[in-house]
Amino acid sequence: MKTFKGAIILVSHERYFVNNICNKTLEIYNRNVTFYKGNYNDYLNFKNERAERLKQEYADQQKKIKQTEDFIDRFRYKATKAKQVQSRIKQLDKVERIELTDTESKIHFKFFDTVHSGILPIKVKDISKSFGNLNVLNNISLEIERGEKIAFVGPNGAGKTTLSKIISKRLEPSKGTVELGHNTFLSFYAQDVVDNLTLENDPLTELQEGDPQSTVGQLRKILGAFLFNGDEVFKKIKVLSGGEKSRVGLAKVLLTKANTIILDEPTNHLDFESKKILQNALIQFNGTLVIVSHDVDFLTPIVSKVIEVRNHKLKIYYGGIEYYLLKKEEDNSEEVNSKTINNEANKLNRKDQKRIEAEKRQKQHLLTKDLKTKVKNCE
Repeated sequence: MKTFKGAIILVSHERYFVNNICNKTLEIYNRNVTFYKGNYNDYLNFKNERAERLKQEYADQQKKIKQTEDFIDRFRYKATKAKQVQSRIKQLDKVERIELTDTESKIHFKFFDTVHSGILPIKVKDISKSFGNLNVLNNISLEIERGEKIAFVGPNGAGKTTLSKIISKRLEPSKGTVELGHNTFLSFYAQDVVDNLTLENDPLTELQEGDPQSTVGQLRKILGAFLFNGDEVFKKIKVLSGGEKSRVGLAKVLLTKANTIILDEPTNHLDFESKKILQNALIQFNGTLVIVSHDVDFLTPIVSKVIEVRNHKLKIYYGGIEYYLLKKEEDNSEEVNSKTINNEANKLNRKDQKRIEAEKRQKQHLLTKDLKTKVKNCE
């Protein structure tokens, strides 16, 4: 897309992707459309600066209004000040009042406190998985420690989702074993989670059935974080869009008492604000977490270990997303340098070969010339 010469209109919630492609941002908010120069980060910075400036202007205006109102109240019934009072009243009527828009979400929630699992909540030993003739995972072993927050990354089709389903006991491996440790209570969210929703339920009822101990207020607060406000919590699940159904499923995971959570592409249908709310909740979660995702900005403050699934194997990076990206860049540079060296070596080899062939031809020429001379002398 960066090399494309035409115009691009991109609708996306992938902040990292948007920042690398776009040079203008269009905001649709409160039935208004506003253009901003720059990428999404530039838009946020400008918006924050404008909000701070507006707060200061609002404070200054409120101070002046208060002074004017105090003057009116003090001299309202004093005949000598009647004209001034009327003038101030007219001034107040003409003032265009600055209104502050509350852009910061008031919705915050966290996972329920739960019992600790054993030291190794998940242990994978020598697993392989094939679908017919297609080999996805080959002889993989992995131990996940209590409290770790791990990202599964890799190209599409490499087996990230397959691995997440195997370790959550939703899919049987072709060979090998998966063991859940002592006191491991596991919850799983995947893109196909809508299959488990009761279509005749509304979102509120669906959450109530999953956690009857929570109050309606608590459940509505969580649903509000996933864009279900007002009467929207009473819409039948069967009439919801695919994205809305996915958000209901994700809300159910947030109600879980699990100490080990596996999330497969949890941000696919979330806007920036909902992703931020989920992100903050996962940062505070004190259990074990595995996230399958391509969303760099979402993963960065959460995970401290990255496991790349590629070519049927796992490669573990003992650091966060930024460390992983740095190591991948270094690996790619080494690969490019290696290819360059090989190409140079090939060039040198070809050059040497040509030189050797030239020397051979020269020797043959001299030998032939010497023989011709001897034959001539004999004649």
